[in-house]
Amino acid sequence: MAAGLARLAERDLRVALRTLQSLAEQSASSASFVDTALDQLTGIVASELTTLSICDLAQGTRRVIGRRGEALSDADRAAFDRHFREHPLVRFHSTHPGGPTRRVSDCMSAGAFRNSALHADYYRRIGINYVMALPLCIDDANVISVVFNRSRSDFRDGERAVLDAVRQPLAAIYRNLIACENAGTGLKSIGELAADGGWHMMRVTLAGRVLDASPAATRLLGRFFPEYAAGGRQARLPASLFAWFARSRSWGLERPALDHGQSFSLSHLGARLTIHFVPDREDTGYLLMRSDRLTVGADELGSLPVTDREREVLALVAAGKTNGEIGAVLAVSARTVQKHLEHIFQKLGVETRTAAAVRALAAGDEHAATCA
Repeated sequence: MAAGLARLAERDLRVALRTLQSLAEQSASSASFVDTALDQLTGIVASELTTLSICDLAQGTRRVIGRRGEALSDADRAAFDRHFREHPLVRFHSTHPGGPTRRVSDCMSAGAFRNSALHADYYRRIGINYVMALPLCIDDANVISVVFNRSRSDFRDGERAVLDAVRQPLAAIYRNLIACENAGTGLKSIGELAADGGWHMMRVTLAGRVLDASPAATRLLGRFFPEYAAGGRQARLPASLFAWFARSRSWGLERPALDHGQSFSLSHLGARLTIHFVPDREDTGYLLMRSDRLTVGADELGSLPVTDREREVLALVAAGKTNGEIGAVLAVSARTVQKHLEHIFQKLGVETRTAAAVRALAAGDEHAATCA
C-alpha cells in the first residue's frame, strides 16, 4: 500500500485516506460496508454503474449487488453469465489472487472488446463500454470485486492507481467483517446443534482437507462414503460432500448454509446422514454430523421379486422386528412369518435375516433416489 500511496497526488492521497477512515468507522456489518463502499468509491472514481460482483468460478455464474437506484435486470444477468468464462477480468483475476485493480483495456484493445460476443450480448444492452474491477477476495472458487462501469471514457491510470492503493486495506476490512459475522453465527449454531445431542465434529480446511476428527465422525463418514474410509484421517472430503461444502461457505452477503437450514443429507441402508457446516476462521471450519435410523415401507420394495405380503414382512424385518413382533403386527402366527421368510430368502438369493434386511434397505434407497 505504501508504494501505491507514494505515487498519488496529494489531493488523491487525502481522498483515499478519508475514504478508508470513513469505511472503517461506518461499517458495522458486511452489508453496511458494501453500501458505504459502493457510494464512497464512486465519489473517488466516477462510475455510471458500480456493483459488488460475486463470481462463482465453479458454477460460471455471478451475483450482483448494486448501489441504490442502480440495478440489472434478470435478462442482463443472464446475458453476463452466458459469457462468464470469456470475460477478460474474470479470467485475469481468477488467476491473479493478489490483484491488482484492472481495466478491460489492460487485457485487450478497445476494438477487440467492442467486437466481442460479450460486449454485443451484455455490455451494449446496458450501454457500457469501459469496465474496471477492484478485487476484494479471490480464491479457487470465487472472485469478489467492486466493479466500475462507464459508457463514454475509459478509466485513467491515476484512477486505477488510487483504487489499487486502497485495495488491500479495503479487502482486509471486508474479510474481517465477514469473519466476525461467521464467528458469531458459528458459536450460536454450535450451541443449538449440541443441544440436540448425537452430533459428531470434524475440523476441515476450506479446501476440503480434514485436520481433525473424532473417531465417531471418522467412522460415520466411512460408513456413508467407502472411499473416505480407504483414505483414513488427513484425507480430503468425498467429492459429493465437498461439492455441497463449497457452496455452503459464506461469501459476500450470504450466510452459511446452516443459517438457512440447508444441510447435507444422504440416505444409505436405512440410515440418514445429516451434516452442517459451521465456519471457524477464514480458512477452517467444522462439519457437524449425525446419523438417524430410517424405516422402509412395504410400498418402497416394489423392485424386489416378492409378493405384497412378503414385502410387508420384509419391511418389518428391516426395522429389526422379531418373528413374534411381525406376527402381532400382521395378525398371523410366528410360524407363518417364518414360512414367508423362507420364501423371501429363496427369491432374493440370501440365507439370513440380516442379508434380507440389507436388500430391503438398499431397495428403499433406490426408491428414494428415484422419487427425489
